[in-house]
Amino acid sequence: MPQSWLEQEGSYMRLIQIDGIDKAYIIENAALEKILFNRNLIGLEFTQACENATRAFLLHLEPELSPIFNNIAELMILTKGIYYWMHNAYAMAFNRNLEINFSSTNRLEVSGDSARITVHSSNFDVPVPNLIIGDTIASGATICAVLSEYLKFNELKKIFVFTMVGSKQGGQVIAQFCKSHNIDLTLGYGLAAFGLADNGFDLSFLHPDTVTSVEYQERARKVFEGKPVSSAGWDFGTQAQALRKYRMLCWIEAKYWGLEDSNVFQEKEPPVDRHLVEKERAAYEDIYGDIF
Repeated sequence: MPQSWLEQEGSYMRLIQIDGIDKAYIIENAALEKILFNRNLIGLEFTQACENATRAFLLHLEPELSPIFNNIAELMILTKGIYYWMHNAYAMAFNRNLEINFSSTNRLEVSGDSARITVHSSNFDVPVPNLIIGDTIASGATICAVLSEYLKFNELKKIFVFTMVGSKQGGQVIAQFCKSHNIDLTLGYGLAAFGLADNGFDLSFLHPDTVTSVEYQERARKVFEGKPVSSAGWDFGTQAQALRKYRMLCWIEAKYWGLEDSNVFQEKEPPVDRHLVEKERAAYEDIYGDIF
């Protein structure tokens, strides 16, 4: 890895070893720390931190991206891919326009480290062989489903994936998919390659499978009071997209971990609307009866 990749404007990237993934990196910077260690970060502060984190990811990858500037596009997976602000970050990093393909998916079922995903609409108006994706990774099934759809119409040579909060297992699933289709994968993780909890939602620094620094593990132990709280929450992006839903999910998380009186979840309110949190039911199924 070129020396210039190690540090960019206060952001640091290092190669990590994960079985089955040839190019996996952990990226460390203040924006990512702000996102992943503060479950009370919401609204514009959250979106601005996300945009800064994505810009840092892109600057780290400039040596690989610059030769294909004219032959690359974003593949935005709706709706959570919006909150990576890839287009804006790309403009800030390189003063260039980033064209965009879109795909919309539904998560039909979550079971442990697997999920059933359907792609119900796509717009692939930019048929390029190189794609950039920003998305939170749990099982990895969503990205694989979208790439399968893209490959029906276009060839793919390289993909660059940035996951602010992503699981090691999901990355391995994506890597296996890419290898089976001769696609070169570069995968950047924010602060950690997280272990995925049995509920298929929680991504915690304290999970035994998480790959991260000892410093971040100890920081998480203090911030989350020794509980393996998910740094992503149960629906990443609701911190800005749907604040009432986010607060309801935080209320359930606080109850789930016995942190009702803790400062970990200051942004919370009782889930009076079951419909808003039903899609995440698999995350809290074992205490569902105590809530509703």
